[in-house]
Amino acid sequence: MRTCHDCSQTESTGKEGQDMAAAARVAIVGSGIIGASTAVACQDLGAEVTILDQGPLGGLASANSFGWINASFAETQAYFELRQEAVEAFRTLGQRLELQAHVIWPGTLWWEDAGQDFEAQFASLTLRGYAALRLDREEIAAREPNLRECPDHALFTPMEGAAQAQSVAQTLLAHVGKRGGRLCAEQAVHALRPSAGGGYIVQTSTGDLPCDFVILATGAAAHRGLTGLGWTLPMANKRGMIVQTKPVQTRIHHILMTPDVHFRQNPDGSLVAGEIFSGDLDRSGDVPALAETVIARIRQKLRGQPDVQLAEVKLGERPVPLDGLPVVGAVPGAPRIFMAVMHSGVTLGPLVGQLLAEEILHGRSSPLLSSFRPARFV
Repeated sequence: MRTCHDCSQTESTGKEGQDMAAAARVAIVGSGIIGASTAVACQDLGAEVTILDQGPLGGLASANSFGWINASFAETQAYFELRQEAVEAFRTLGQRLELQAHVIWPGTLWWEDAGQDFEAQFASLTLRGYAALRLDREEIAAREPNLRECPDHALFTPMEGAAQAQSVAQTLLAHVGKRGGRLCAEQAVHALRPSAGGGYIVQTSTGDLPCDFVILATGAAAHRGLTGLGWTLPMANKRGMIVQTKPVQTRIHHILMTPDVHFRQNPDGSLVAGEIFSGDLDRSGDVPALAETVIARIRQKLRGQPDVQLAEVKLGERPVPLDGLPVVGAVPGAPRIFMAVMHSGVTLGPLVGQLLAEEILHGRSSPLLSSFRPARFV
């Protein structure tokens, strides 16, 4: 693995007669699960990859993610199709790189809504052909015997999983490093400028990095833009809180999406929880008190009310483009600069990385991405 201490490199020109896919130098800004997945995919196609992050490797959003891998909620059919394909892509990558220590596939039990909203969600999933079962109280109790009180109904979506997103990203980065990729932590990117050879010079806090392509996987920071890039992505980021507990002996067997708390269990027995998965945390609120409220809600839901103890509270910004949908593809007016920013980065990361690498290095544009291009904001 090559850890980057100085990004200065000699710029080369004249790529005539070379195979661009084999020789391409790709700089990826952002080392979360999207940047890391894209790096793996670019290496698979023969590119030389450098990953740059202004902070530690693994990404801020990935570190603060609930990690739900799903296609249950999608505002449009195109978004559903992208997410459904992404779930399978995650499974495939997980098997290839042996991510079992960081990813589980227990399926989800969902009863966040009731009445007509519950029935509408079931009808929507059924219409789209998504694997979903409507379970009654007895069936839920059989699947989750440690639930203190089971709802009248829940939806079971068996194909869904959960990831410890930062650990996944770091595992992917280690794979990239073993194959010769350069991993540059604590190196801010200040500006981009065109180079004589048709690519770009990435100006970093430690020097200039010449490259053929730049991929911006900067998450919530995407709206800040870069000097030399005459376009910024409009964002509607949301603040969120994730709570992690100390390991508990009581076992739950699925991802549980309840009306007042969403929680799941890691392989080590610790629980990961969020109050409202897609909501926006009140910035003036009492975070320690809210975290204890979440812990109390979990305790109330488990048989015997076990001793659930808080281990860590994570606060962060969820990267949400202005219309809530992914943004993947070429930056308007900037040839060879690409962007990959989305809220559902955990679910979409492996697939988006693969599709983006194929588009950049082999010129293959996937119809799955046609609705999610940056140009829609111009």
